[in-house]
Amino acid sequence: MRLRVFAPLLACLLATACNQEPAAPAGASAQAVPVALWTAELSPVAEHIESVATLSAMESVTITARVSGKISAVHFDDGNRVSAGQLLVELDTTEPLARVREVEAALQEASLDLERLGSLGAEISTRAAIDIARANVAAQQARLAQAKSVLADHQLRAPFAGVLGFRQVSVGALITPGTVVAELDDLTRLKLDFTLPEVYLARLRVGDSVEARSPAWPGESFAGTVRNIDTRVDPVTRAVMVRGLLDNADGRLLPGMLMTVDLLVGEEQALVLPEQALIQKGQESYVYAVDDESRAYMLPVQIERRVKGGVVIDGGLAPGQVVVVRGQLNLRPGVPVKEVAAQAMAAAAGTGDAE
Repeated sequence: MRLRVFAPLLACLLATACNQEPAAPAGASAQAVPVALWTAELSPVAEHIESVATLSAMESVTITARVSGKISAVHFDDGNRVSAGQLLVELDTTEPLARVREVEAALQEASLDLERLGSLGAEISTRAAIDIARANVAAQQARLAQAKSVLADHQLRAPFAGVLGFRQVSVGALITPGTVVAELDDLTRLKLDFTLPEVYLARLRVGDSVEARSPAWPGESFAGTVRNIDTRVDPVTRAVMVRGLLDNADGRLLPGMLMTVDLLVGEEQALVLPEQALIQKGQESYVYAVDDESRAYMLPVQIERRVKGGVVIDGGLAPGQVVVVRGQLNLRPGVPVKEVAAQAMAAAAGTGDAE
């Protein structure tokens, strides 16, 4: 009796399992499933190359002393923005100023001697004496220029406009040649240095667009251009150095930061499939395509990369093929389909959710 009861139940289970096959039975008159369709066609796709880069200042210098001396005044503080030629540090000028005055007096005396010899006339003063007096004047003028140069070295000025780093000296400190006073960087524009494999060399052009991103500013990108391409390829890494230029008027980026670089090197024609058309099964990607009899079938595709609004297809799909982009949940291979506008399907789906 037990066998008679379970036999029909077992048969029912086997029939249910058979009905779960992905393909619909041949010749079945299934009802057409409403779907939204898309016809595959080639479209221009921007070609990008990714790399990592390090930022550096457009101009950067370590301000140091050229002479020994005691600091008498400091005219800046940490992080000050300075203009070109602005006075930063003054050293004690007692000795160099005295030297300038001494040479000025010697020059004045030499000039008077030359003037007296010229006023005496050729009868009394010889040409040789006049030439010696002129040479003495020229020598004193050279000494005066040297003394003034030493005096100017007791004043440290900004060589260009920029932002100063930390102040590393104080009033009263005795400094010597090479003593670091501060760092000065021009941060209005930044250099973006990165390397690319030599296989991309033919595609690189000065002026190509660059987008850089930093973890310090998530979700933001900084636009720039390629300024220069190195004249040599590294024989060890087979990579070429590329230098981009970023505008940094707001000062949010700093030298030394690590950036992710996205370099636009042109456009290519490719199939860009709407991402909602994809069906993932493990590591494999599929789409529902439609044949000439308006029946759906599963088509494996190869994804090259993802772009804004879709994915670039590298194989499996050809231009002109019709693909289902909405309504895949109700499909099985071999089921007939009928095209419905995507907007209508979205509205119907919203109404169903509301119910």
